[in-house]
Amino acid sequence: MKKIIFLSTIFLLLATSVHAQSVDILWQGDTYTPPFYQGKSLWSTQSMITFVAIPNGLGNPSNLYYKWIRNGTVLGNSNGVGKNTLVFLDDILSRTQNIEVEIISASDNVLASSSISVTPIVPTLAVYENNPLYGFMFHKAVGENYRLKENELTLSAFPYFFNADTRLSNNLTYEWRTNTGGLGIRNSVTYRAPDNASGSSQVSLRVSNKNYITQNVEKGFLVEFGE
Repeated sequence: MKKIIFLSTIFLLLATSVHAQSVDILWQGDTYTPPFYQGKSLWSTQSMITFVAIPNGLGNPSNLYYKWIRNGTVLGNSNGVGKNTLVFLDDILSRTQNIEVEIISASDNVLASSSISVTPIVPTLAVYENNPLYGFMFHKAVGENYRLKENELTLSAFPYFFNADTRLSNNLTYEWRTNTGGLGIRNSVTYRAPDNASGSSQVSLRVSNKNYITQNVEKGFLVEFGE
């Protein structure tokens, strides 16, 4: 009885070992996210993206041969021993990218493979109050309406998922406009409510990347003031 249990255990371990030979694909967009953002950097139109192959149960990853395939085309320059990453820049005609990686043995057999499809998104934009006492109010983004509690309000724009080189602010242009004709061209703007008046003002904001024409986004909201 003990021999039967022992042999069964060995078989189970061998089966588990074979099953463990696999490869996963992880990806991340090389895009800008503002301070304290805890999510993943998503891939947007006309931005860089990085794929990383993570082998399991196949030995030292740096000694394996990786074969990358993009939309059915083998990427010869990206293949080779230890080449477990694939990086490319999305073009102006953004579309879903189908990525596959194969790990090839010395005898040209496929040891493991995996595939993934990723679609670029349009960059987004968030606006936050810059409070003179508490700083940026990151816990509450400006929605469709925002109540002015004091006489003055400073708002700051934070672009999400623009190409990472937009960390250099000179690449971005900002246009803040109101229904009274006011114009601001920085990432922050200050509005002051008229004395002894109540009402609202429509604010629109457009942020554009000067280097990538598809990376632009708009946001509109209403600022209410008075009783």
